[in-house]
This record gives sequence, structure tokens and C-alpha cells, in this order.
Amino acid sequence: MTPQSANISGKANETSSLLSSRKSSMADALANVEDGYGSPDGKKNKDGGRGDGYATSDTGSSSTNVASNDDGESPEEERANKRHTWLLPFFVNIFLACASFSIVMPTLTPYILDIGAPLAFLPWVVSSYSVGEMLGSVLIGYYYEYATKTFETVGRGPRSSMMLCTFLGVIGSCLYSAAGWSNNKACLLIARFIQGLWTGGQQAVEQAYLSAAVHPSKRTEYTATLSTCAVLGFVMGPTIGALLSQTDTTIFGLPVNAANSAGIFMVVGTSIMFIQTTLFFDGKDDISGRSTDNDKEGNDENNNADSGESGRKERPFNYHGVAMCMVIFYVHYYSFAVQETITTPMVMILYRWDALKINLLFTGAGIASIITAFSVRYLTRYVEDTTILIASISIGFIGSILLIDIPFNPTLPVWRFLLGFGLITVAFPIGRNVVLGIFGNVLGEVNQGRWMGIIFAISAFPRVLGPFVSLELLTSVDWQTWLEFGITSALFGKQLLYLSSFSSLPI
Repeated sequence: MTPQSANISGKANETSSLLSSRKSSMADALANVEDGYGSPDGKKNKDGGRGDGYATSDTGSSSTNVASNDDGESPEEERANKRHTWLLPFFVNIFLACASFSIVMPTLTPYILDIGAPLAFLPWVVSSYSVGEMLGSVLIGYYYEYATKTFETVGRGPRSSMMLCTFLGVIGSCLYSAAGWSNNKACLLIARFIQGLWTGGQQAVEQAYLSAAVHPSKRTEYTATLSTCAVLGFVMGPTIGALLSQTDTTIFGLPVNAANSAGIFMVVGTSIMFIQTTLFFDGKDDISGRSTDNDKEGNDENNNADSGESGRKERPFNYHGVAMCMVIFYVHYYSFAVQETITTPMVMILYRWDALKINLLFTGAGIASIITAFSVRYLTRYVEDTTILIASISIGFIGSILLIDIPFNPTLPVWRFLLGFGLITVAFPIGRNVVLGIFGNVLGEVNQGRWMGIIFAISAFPRVLGPFVSLELLTSVDWQTWLEFGITSALFGKQLLYLSSFSSLPI
């Protein structure tokens, strides 16, 4: 072989090696795209993706125009929302948890009387649940963040957090049923507290996991989807309770009747939740707790390969946006707590409604909530989240104004009550879903367990004091509504004025 031909052969081998290396690099990048999710932030992580756990391809410094699908999603977003095996376990858990909550409310008063407790014990039982919900959302939210960062096995943190919640549900439900068999008031109080720990923690875990598993552009839509399942549970709970109210039998020598049948349903429901969570929820979509050392190495390599990334600054934590979301979330839940606490006694005293009319009212509210949740799911594809948020506050404000009685006509007309009640019913699911979606995006590149726990604790606070304060505000003015709903209107109105003062909202 001549020196010239040897030189040509060497260059050919060098070129072949370079092409092979390039193909391998592109294959690795494509693998990262298939395994990860897209993110609007440009920060890199160890997967060759972005720093919030959403991986994207980075095959060079040149930009590429990416086509969108029919729904306006880029391929990255489409892949991000494709693998959601966790949805089915979440659907089952949310439905059964909400059905367990709503099945208790119509039967709680007769259950308390059945075990020999006075009616004055009712607000203590209701508040104990809300206290548990507030503590559970914070404590289990913190545990979710700690476990996700500490456990080396991906998915073990979220999975153990959800199993802990459902196990608490089983314990609380068993104690709730045992309170009736033992005629023990303290047992009932403890049972509702533990059940509050269960539902508060479950909400925090589910929302934190959703924020980690779903692309930011789809968080509000998926929150609305889960909310639809929750509303179905709320509606079906009383229906199941009505069927079980005809029960009068014994199981293992223990009586099962209309008063304690709700507890039996909750024992069965929470057991199903625990078993199906153990079998079908792997928790592997949340990778926010992976080692930061590998992240740093990946960032160094990417910075050397692409000098454009080296000048990118880390986005500061948006404390203003976080605080704004929490305040708006509190206002919506305050309105909801007032509605669920005083509606029944108010219509009984003002309009002499019987149980049938009250049940029809809340059935209509459930149907309206389902329609609203479905609407929000699709509306978020075409309308900005902040626009929907302002609309929810406006609807709540108008609804609260309509529920204020006029001084020269102290009895609130039925048509105004129905219209105001309907608007507040619609405002709550809109505001709740949109705030949670925005809150997840505002938090950005952090494990969101503790933050979701804090915001759900804030939502539980008005339900701790609601059974006492709202009734006191009504009775102090002889069941006129101007004081209670005047406060609610002021809260919604203040938020509208505050948001209107910004040319660009910090959320």
C-alpha cells in the first residue's frame, strides 16, 4: 500500500468513527426525549434534559423548529403526557375518598345521636376532621419530599407516601365503625381526625406527583380531570348512602344498620385503595429527588458542548406568586366552607325546606360541579390560566353579592339565593383547579411535596373554624345574610382589585 492510499484509508476510518460517535450521541439524546418530558425552562440536568426533571434532546447548538400536533402540542409535550399509568390508581383513590367524605355528611348527625352524644358534639367532630386534614397535608407533604430525595430507588418515595395515606384511611374507617359498636364518643373524634390526616395527605401527594409527572402546559387540564373524578365521588356518596340506609343485618355478630353503614363502606373503600395502590402505583414519574452530583456533571458537559447555556441564569423563587396563589386558594375555600356549613340550616329556617328539597339542591350543585370541571378541562386548551382565574374570582364575587339580603326586605328571595348559590358552586371548582395548576408552574424546579401540603393546609383552615364562626355570624343578626356574605364579597372583591393593579400578573 502506498503512503497516499494509507493516508486516505486512515482518514476514511477516522470519518467512519466520527459518524458512529455522532449516531451514538444522537441515539442517547433521542432516548432522553423518549424517557423524559419537555419544559419551558432551558436548564439542563443529568439526563441531557432540563433541570426540572423534564428531559429534552440537545443535539447541538443550532435551533430547530418543531412542528405541533392537532392539539397545538409540540412533540416534547405530546411525549410528556403520553405515559400516565398512574392516572387509573389516582382515579380510583380520588373517587373512593370523595365518596367516603360525602357519604358521612348526611349520616353524621344521626350517628352521633345513636352513640349517645349530644348534638353540640357535631361541630367538634366536623372540626376534628379539618384539623387532621390540615396537619396531614403538611406532614405527609414534607414526608413526600423527604422520601423522594432520600430513597435511592426511583418511585419509592411517592409510592410509600400514597400507601401511608391509604393505610391511615383504613385505620380511621375501622375506628369510625367501632365507635358505633362501642358507643364511644372519643373513638369517633379520633377516627375523624385520622381520616382527616388521610385525605389531607392524599391531596398533597396527588398534586405534587401530578406537577412532577405532567408537562407544565397541561397541569391545569389534568387537575381538572382529577377534579371531575372527585365531583363524581361527591355526588355518588349520598346515593350509595341512601341504598345502604336500608341495611339492617349483622356481620360477625356486629350490627350493621342505617347509622353505621357509612363506616362499613369506608372500611371496604379504603381497603381497596390500599391494595390497588400497592399493586398498580409505581411512583416512577417523579424523578425530582435524583442525585445533584450527577446533575452537576451533566451540566458541566452540556455547558462545554453548548456555550449558549453557560450564560443562562437560574430563575429566582417566585415568593410573590406563591403567596398570591395561597391567598386566592384560601378565599375560594372560605366561600366553599361557608356554603357547605350554613346552607342546610339557612334554607330550613328561611324557606322551611324539607330534606327532599335540600337533597335536590345539593344534587343540582353536584351536577353543576361536574359540568364545570369538564368545561375547565377543555377551556384551558384555548384560554390562559390567569384569565380563567380572574373569571372564577369575578363569579364568586357576583354570587356572594346576590346572597346579601336587602335592608328593607330582610328575607332573601328564593330566586336570588338559587342564583347566588349556583354561581358560588361554579366558582369553586374553576378557582381550585386553576390555582393548583398555576401554583405548580410558579413553584418551578423544586420538589413540590411540602408546598402542596402547605396550600392544602391553608384550604383546610377555614373548614376548621367554619362550623363555629359562620353559624355565629348568622345567628348574631337573626339569620340575616348581609354580615356573612358581606365578608365573603369583600374577600373576593379585594382579590379582584389587587389583581387589576398589575399590568402583568406575577403568576
